[in-house]
Order: sequence, then structure tokens, then C-alpha cells
Amino acid sequence: MLIDQIKPEILIKLNQDYEKYNTSINHIYNILANKQVYSQLTIDEIKDIVMFAGLDYIDWSPSDILFGDKILNNNN
Repeated sequence: MLIDQIKPEILIKLNQDYEKYNTSINHIYNILANKQVYSQLTIDEIKDIVMFAGLDYIDWSPSDILFGDKILNNNN
């Protein structure tokens, strides 16, 4: 499952605002639990992860977005 490949700090950030945005964060967790690889995510799903995890993607390169370098553990 893709959720097993997500950096722990991303999951922690998602959990920080869980009470406030539980429906959206549950949706993100559902997506991550039902997809096997990062390339299965849509742009909208990536955008939601970035937004609800409070990530700053200003300094992301195109490959960070295409391959999930800022979201996935390095060993994947």
C-alpha cells in the first residue's frame, strides 16, 4: 500500500489537523490505503496531500512532483 511508503513526518502533519479536517484527511488516508504506487495518484490527490500536510511546494522540482521525492521514504 502507498501509505506504507509515505514519510512518517507527512503522516504526523496530516494528523495534526485531523479534528478540524477529519473528512478530508480520512479521504486522503483512504486514497493512500487503496493505491499501490505514487504514479497512481492524480494531480488533485497530490495537491490535497500537500495542502492538508501543510507542505510548502515552492521549492519542489518537477521530479519531486512526478516521482514523490518529497513525500515518499527514500528507500522506496
